[in-house]
Amino acid sequence: MEIFIKKLTSVDIERQLELPNDTRREDLPPFNGSRDIEIPIKFGHNGVEVDIVCSCRAGRLALTRGWVEIARNLKLNAGDFVALRKEDNGRYKMTVRSGRT
Repeated sequence: MEIFIKKLTSVDIERQLELPNDTRREDLPPFNGSRDIEIPIKFGHNGVEVDIVCSCRAGRLALTRGWVEIARNLKLNAGDFVALRKEDNGRYKMTVRSGRT
């Protein structure tokens, strides 16, 4: 199940990935009264899994701690697209598509 697709901005890469407004909090692991949760997200074809913190501040969801390092390691650029999906086994996977044509 796809949770979101987003075209990245420079702010998404340099600070935090703000999730699109239509991202449903229910599609993520439960926050259980906390403002931050840790989500293990698998990246790429080799399936490297990284724990990234998802924060909810003022009703906005964002990937914070761990995200900037991932963006740098994947050499993401403004205009690239990222998609997060929940797989049938309940795990999360992020795919990246270059925005360059």
